[in-house]
Amino acid sequence: MILSIAEIPENLLEMVKERTGESITVCEYRANTEKALQLVQEAEILLTWAFPVNEGLFDKIDDFKLGWIFALSVGVDHMPFQRLKEHGTVVSTIRGLSNSNVSEHILSLMLSFSRRLPLLFENQKKKLWDTSFPMDELYSRTLCIVGAGNIGVEVAKKAKAFGMRVIGVDLFPRELPEFDAMYGLEGKHTALAQADYVVTVVPLTPDTYHLIGAEDFAVMKETAIFLNTSRGDVIDEEALIRALEQKQIAGAGLDVFHTEPLGPESPLWGMKNVILTPHRAGDSCLMLDRAMELFAKSLLLYRKGEKLPNQLNLDKGY
Repeated sequence: MILSIAEIPENLLEMVKERTGESITVCEYRANTEKALQLVQEAEILLTWAFPVNEGLFDKIDDFKLGWIFALSVGVDHMPFQRLKEHGTVVSTIRGLSNSNVSEHILSLMLSFSRRLPLLFENQKKKLWDTSFPMDELYSRTLCIVGAGNIGVEVAKKAKAFGMRVIGVDLFPRELPEFDAMYGLEGKHTALAQADYVVTVVPLTPDTYHLIGAEDFAVMKETAIFLNTSRGDVIDEEALIRALEQKQIAGAGLDVFHTEPLGPESPLWGMKNVILTPHRAGDSCLMLDRAMELFAKSLLLYRKGEKLPNQLNLDKGY
């Protein structure tokens, strides 16, 4: 059985059936959790969003028949990789399908800071015509992208179109045409110190946990804007809050947090130099269509016993 515990529109289910000859059973997890958990034990192939993984979905994996999990997300950092490997389960993701929307979200945050959009929106609500504050532009500014993967490269392309200087930091640095300079982790502070904008777009792994912390914020410009659209645990959130409070950096645009939803007690909510979005950078009305196109292609390969697009290395977790 092919089971989806994410809701899939009928037209996409029909598309998969036409292309592969196979049907998908849908039991939406939130709407019918108990039944979904029962069906998972009978499924050979599972389509799932990331969130049920955090809620003990695989607690009884030894009783499952799962051969393949197709994650309708890029981040799968909470999956029990070792147990899946021992079980012989293959995991693949939709990595690469969200390059456009995540990169657009990042650029929209940068433009919001440079063109002072939060303040302008506030003044609009107050019917206040105020031209007393300075405006900036992205042209000629330096952007440091921490993580030169698919999304990082797409951000670099868009930033170059705005006339920005783009530098990168990566665990495995290499020359890329979209970047003016590239640094390894040993050169992280050299890169951060140059940047007007810093964005993290790396997967969450043991190597990237708290990759950006107090020492990193300390070397950034006081005028720098920090952006995070990867995972909340990639940064030390408490260190970021201190850096904002102490004006070590000028502001932050955040889509992800240590704890989600972000609790009402977090000081981030009340900071005027922070723009918050509720983990929506990867969302788009086009995403599910792209994901199911990829699933249909992957299903044909899976039946042939071939390697799948975006198949995870379960030892590395990405």
